[in-house]
Parts: sequence; structure tokens; C-alpha cells
Amino acid sequence: MSKCILRYIAYLPVNLLFVGLAYLLSPFLAAWSMKHGPVLPGRWQWFSTLDADLDGGVGQGVRGYEPNLTGWRLWWQRTCWICRNPAHGWQSELLGMPAAGSAVIKGVISFDPNRQWYLMETAGGIRFFCFKCDRPLVDGFYLKLWFGWVNKSYDGQNHHYAFQVGLKRT
Repeated sequence: MSKCILRYIAYLPVNLLFVGLAYLLSPFLAAWSMKHGPVLPGRWQWFSTLDADLDGGVGQGVRGYEPNLTGWRLWWQRTCWICRNPAHGWQSELLGMPAAGSAVIKGVISFDPNRQWYLMETAGGIRFFCFKCDRPLVDGFYLKLWFGWVNKSYDGQNHHYAFQVGLKRT
């Protein structure tokens, strides 16, 4: 377990760099998408999500994301989507753990749906962990804390690196 924690800590600086770049570039990437469509080309898509385009909030039914927007409102919605999911592509393909053959080896340590622990292992024997904690605050807001590598492979290829501290609304 200590090796996976050390790996996690070693990846943290590069993750913070990519997330910071995603926030800084989000208005420009959203503007680029206004001309070229909601899928950013090549590695640029790594600043957003691999499992959805920049209109993913609409398709996934995320609260506050509206269909059929144009102009500034569409640009703003796409900017917000990048900021909601900053650098998920980098976190998956560069910092992620391969999903093929990976397995949960300790199971869910807590059965509280708002607090989950997982210890997992890749097919090659590399262990990794996931800790998710959503704590209720007020008025439907939660404090979202996710650390480790996400237990679900959103892109079907990798468990992406997670360092998320923020608010979420149900």
C-alpha cells in the first residue's frame, strides 16, 4: 500500500500543473470548439474528458447544462465543462492505471455510499487505491473529496488519477 501512496504523491505536482493549464486554457479551448465543433483535436481533448465531448453535460443530464445553445452561452457552457472536468484526459492516459484485467482486491471497505474506499490491482500487479467522500453541507451542496485513482474506468481504458476537492450540488 505504501508504494501506491508514494506513486500518488509523486504524480501530484504534474497533475496540479495539468489541471491549472486546463483552467487557464478553458476559455481558449472553448472558443476553438465554437469554430471546429465540440470535440477538441488530438491531445487537446486531454484537457477535458475522454468519455464525452465539450457538450457532455447536456448528454449526461448534468444540472445546469442546456441543449441547443449558441454564441456566448454555448462558449460559456463549454468553458464550464472543461473546468468541471479539468485534465481528465491527462489524468487517464498519462497518470492513469490500466483498466484491462484490473480488479478490486479489498472490496469496498465502507458501505456508506457517500464514503468509499477501494484497493485495486492492475493485471501487472501494481496496486492502487481510491477514496471518495461526499459530505453533505447545506441546501443540497456536498463537499466532494476524491483521491487516488477512480474505481470506475470512464473511458474503458484507464482508471484516471483523482485529486478533487470541491463543492457539488445534487
